Amino acid sequence: MVFQRAYSFKSPHPVAITAVGLVSIAGLAVLDSLSGPQVGFAVFYALAIMGVTFHAGWVAGAIMAILSSGAGLSARILYHSDDVSVAAALWNLGNELAVFAALVLVTHYGRSLLDRLAAQSRVDSLTGALNTRGVLEAFEQERARAVRNASPLSIAFIDLDDMKRVNDELGHAGGDEMLRTLASSVVATIRETDIFGRVGGDEFALILPDTDEQRALTAIQRLRGVVNGRTGDEIPYISVSVGVVTFRRDPPEASDALRAADSLMYVAKRAGGNRVAGRVLAWDSAPLGEFGLVFDIAESHEVTGPDGELGSVSA
Repeated sequence: MVFQRAYSFKSPHPVAITAVGLVSIAGLAVLDSLSGPQVGFAVFYALAIMGVTFHAGWVAGAIMAILSSGAGLSARILYHSDDVSVAAALWNLGNELAVFAALVLVTHYGRSLLDRLAAQSRVDSLTGALNTRGVLEAFEQERARAVRNASPLSIAFIDLDDMKRVNDELGHAGGDEMLRTLASSVVATIRETDIFGRVGGDEFALILPDTDEQRALTAIQRLRGVVNGRTGDEIPYISVSVGVVTFRRDPPEASDALRAADSLMYVAKRAGGNRVAGRVLAWDSAPLGEFGLVFDIAESHEVTGPDGELGSVSA
């Protein structure tokens, strides 16, 4: 529970945490020296060590542990220099180091466990891609970077065509295998900086950082070519309908961006499927939260979108 509560806070930079830890240990050492042997500060040293380990790593925590043990030893020698033997001093030093080292190991293990659990909570168990939560969080990170760098950001909504027919012919196990096949095909096609995830039963999202409308369309068409070629005796022909949206500036929040790409995917579906519908959109901060069409990506035949506007569909 303590680790979970600490994990919920946004971690400052490890260097800043280490610096605060060093100042804390120094302050505790001064208080330890001034208060005399009747007052102990071990629990405060322990809290400082655990905090630094949790947020800055075990190496920084180990340094804090060594410094804390040294500070306690210095305080004892200062008040009992005549009574403390070398053997006793070393024994006490070893005991404190052992306890503090155990705290470092336990805290580091707790942080590692929480990191693994957090990563698993963002991964789709069937395909190994990100799940909806992971996609939304990743888009928010890329959105902040796009705003900071004034770079374009594209997002695609991908839907398998005729998934019901696949389940009817192959069963749900065969349908699951097709979803895994699609995911592996996409992952093998995209760049390392691109982000791919499953956001529904047979629906996927692809985030394309630093990608304008033309490069986004090229990437999606290449992806479709790979997916369409995944045909075999056990896996029938696969096709996808894709809606892709490019934001040249000030991308909206993740849920709104995904909704915009989703609406364009339905444009591609209504045009017969196995198509890409793309637009460059400017976010309108009006209460309705609608998207204003700047211009179309692809140059092909026009179809009517779900909002009654004309969009462009690339077959």
